[in-house]
Amino acid sequence: MANFNNRDTDKPVHEMLEHKEDHHVVHEANKERLAEAVAAEDQEHMGVVAAFRLFPKAAFWSMVMSMVIVMEAYDAALVSNLMAQPAFQRHFGQPLGDGTYQVPPAWQSACNYASTIGAFVGILICGYVQPHLGYKKTMIGALVAMTCFIFVTFFAETLPVLFVGQFLAGLPWGFYNAIAQAYASEIVPLPLRAHATMWNQVCWCVGQLMTSGILFGFRNGTSKWSYKIPFAIQWIWPVPLIIAMIFAPESPWWLVRKNRLEDAEKVVRRLESKNSPRDPAAVVAMMARTIEIENSLTEGASLAACLKGIDGKRTLVASFMFAAQNWSGLLIGNMATYFYTVAGMGADKAFGLGLGTSGVQLAAVLVAFHLVTRVGRRRLYLSGVAFQTAMLLAIGIAAAASKSSTSFWIQATFLMLVYASYGLSVGPITFTIVAEVSSIKLRAQTCAIARAAYYAVAVPMGFVQSYSLNPLAWDLQGRSAFIWFGTAVGVLIFVYFMVPETKDRTVRELDILWHRRVPPRKFKTTVIDKDDDE
Repeated sequence: MANFNNRDTDKPVHEMLEHKEDHHVVHEANKERLAEAVAAEDQEHMGVVAAFRLFPKAAFWSMVMSMVIVMEAYDAALVSNLMAQPAFQRHFGQPLGDGTYQVPPAWQSACNYASTIGAFVGILICGYVQPHLGYKKTMIGALVAMTCFIFVTFFAETLPVLFVGQFLAGLPWGFYNAIAQAYASEIVPLPLRAHATMWNQVCWCVGQLMTSGILFGFRNGTSKWSYKIPFAIQWIWPVPLIIAMIFAPESPWWLVRKNRLEDAEKVVRRLESKNSPRDPAAVVAMMARTIEIENSLTEGASLAACLKGIDGKRTLVASFMFAAQNWSGLLIGNMATYFYTVAGMGADKAFGLGLGTSGVQLAAVLVAFHLVTRVGRRRLYLSGVAFQTAMLLAIGIAAAASKSSTSFWIQATFLMLVYASYGLSVGPITFTIVAEVSSIKLRAQTCAIARAAYYAVAVPMGFVQSYSLNPLAWDLQGRSAFIWFGTAVGVLIFVYFMVPETKDRTVRELDILWHRRVPPRKFKTTVIDKDDDE
């Protein structure tokens, strides 16, 4: 005998039969929708070349959105390297008595990391704004703000004003980082997810390379334009990027989260080539299925939700990965030009070697695009941070053993290897892992918190690095590598035990692995059935 709920038992028989028929229709529709979702997910598994051929527009727009990272990387490297420029030192520094000038270590650290503090604030604001406005509108607003804030830095004549200008410029940075990698991971299919997020590191390297090249050209300048022109070059980027953002598609995942299914289908159709075998409706059904799973497991889509339950663990991993960039040797690499000058190298050679170091890292990132599809995220990261740990120890030993020119060149060589290894592994893989360990529902918020963790760690660690190199402070020179050797060992241990392999896993599969509490080291081998929803 059929079972009916209490509400139905008071209805006439024909109404109950009609209710059963409606329920049957809904059930059949749900089965058809599930079949479409499963089929669309199966089609996600394809080769990288095939994915580029079928989704060239998706790859293009993810790359365009990430170009904002060039602006951050350029500015982030600009002030720290200007500390080694004679014209900047004379205007903002204090005389040392030997005819040279140095910016006081307190102000050096403050100006170096004012933008980082601003980015920390900006990224938290973005965590509230982006879920309501979407990726496009939020990014356009950040670019407009950046255009205005550059004026403060350009016209700065004192260190306090320079600090304020850098702080304001950092506010849009927070938006860039929260949005760029989340958007890139959502707009492309599974095989391109690593490449789209790793492109952020390419943009970072391009920005730093631009800084190194431009400052090399102004290395011997004597007027204020030697550092004002590099500041002014920042205006090149916002306007064309604003125009590009106007025409960029919104993330279909965000549209599905907002229940705008028809708009999501239009975006999916726009991003695919005409030869794509995927049905846009099926793709949207796959997205809706994943979001329904996440809705059943997570309440709300706020920053607070990122800190609760299993999502808290995912946020912890993402946050550590970004923070670990500051503990793996990046900071000593970012101040390479300054490192060379305090070791006694002239400005010409120091800026030239700094330019070469940036070029080496960019080449390494491009090699990483090939390795990530073969080696995987976890293994490549572990290999890279292990190598950097060894190189940092070698730099410290060489610096402690001798102050000769031979010792300096050994340190410079090992430092370049640290930078190359970072570009090959830690740098680009971090962007991919952070995007993939977060859930779709909380991706933008998780990326925001993770990047905020990077900034929160970068500020105190930056002060440590500035003080360790500055002749007016600790003057450790190459021996400062011992500090980062110790932190790199901690990174190696955490990643081995806590960071999973996410290669070739769909969003649904990763959600299930996390919520089943599968140990991170077993993510790669655990089997998830295509019909599993929890």
